Amino acid sequence: MWVDAPFPRQKDAGSAVPRADPADLPIDQETIAKNRNNRIPYLEAREAVELEQKELKAVRETLGREIREICRPEIDEYIDCCVGRLFTVFQCKPHSLRMRRCMNKVETPEWVEQRTKEVMVERESTGSSLVNNAAKGTTRERRAMYNKAILPEVEDPAEMQIRKPKPNNDHRRKKDAPAPAPAPASDE
Repeated sequence: MWVDAPFPRQKDAGSAVPRADPADLPIDQETIAKNRNNRIPYLEAREAVELEQKELKAVRETLGREIREICRPEIDEYIDCCVGRLFTVFQCKPHSLRMRRCMNKVETPEWVEQRTKEVMVERESTGSSLVNNAAKGTTRERRAMYNKAILPEVEDPAEMQIRKPKPNNDHRRKKDAPAPAPAPASDE
């Protein structure tokens, strides 16, 4: 039995993706700026967060595929044991433990964090990212023109992809800071 398709479809590595030119926008820059300033900030942030969650979901699918490929023999043994049995829990417990041990050995938090960063950088640089996809004309720069919450350029795509507001704690007291001392009473 196969866990996933035996031969995933290969993409052409040599096909270059044409960049969309910002000059061929459907509307002029003034209208874009006016509409961008009239948008509700919450909805802009929500759109950016949704894009980021979709991107992370695609990255997790890639990581899952890699882990399944690494532990393929253990998974196949377990599946072969389970097929055609009525009470698989008792008969296939050793196979299940071997499979889970392999997956837990590979899928450490450090590996997942490092590989997530690598895959996100790779997707961003190749243009297959949901946020920066030149083939569809949805480049990061173009999205940033319409949405204030999306950064036009990032140094590290593995970091948060949305624009974080600058902290403005002038009007709030920090939790760790002690309360201000009361003003001394004057004896007049």
